[in-house]
Parts: sequence; C-alpha cells; structure tokens
Amino acid sequence: MGVLERDIRCSAATETAPARKTRRAPSREPRYRVILHNDDWTPMDHVVSALMKVIPRLSLRRAVSIMLEAHTHGQAVVTRCHKELAELYREGLKAEGLISTIEPDS
Repeated sequence: MGVLERDIRCSAATETAPARKTRRAPSREPRYRVILHNDDWTPMDHVVSALMKVIPRLSLRRAVSIMLEAHTHGQAVVTRCHKELAELYREGLKAEGLISTIEPDS
C-alpha cells in the first residue's frame, strides 16, 4: 500500500458524526395577513392567474375561492406569513395590477 492510499484511508476513517443533530426552531416573528381588495375593472380570470403566479403554493381552487370572496365581500385574506414575505406578496400583486394590503394578524 502506498503512502497516498494509507493517508486517504486514515482521513476517511477519522471523520466523526456531529455530537447532536440540530433542528430548525419555529419562527417567532409576528404574522401578517395579505388582503386582496376588490375592484370593478380587473377581469376575474386575471385575478386568479395573478394570485397563482405571485403566491407559489396557491392552488387553482383556493385562488378562485379568494377571488370570489373579494368580489362578493370587498376583500379576502390571501395568506398569512411573516412581514417580509407579506410585503413581497403585496408588491407582486401590485405589479399584476391588483390592490392588496398587509396588516398584523391578530
């Protein structure tokens, strides 16, 4: 066995596992609601597609439900998340021509 082979075997054999496994702690940041407001000029199909484009995990069924709630009640909660993400979603909806706001989730 050559010197290089012995060094590779030794270094591989001396690796140790971490002493303890780490877990991600749940976020303690306050949550915010992203609220979609109704308007009288945006087509319903555009609202649905914009919601699905801006909020990645949103299903078609949920997007339609949010659109209909905003249409009939004047506003609808799109999602609840931490402030930075809520601001990102608000800006994304604005870029799609929709009116939305964020507020602390009480």
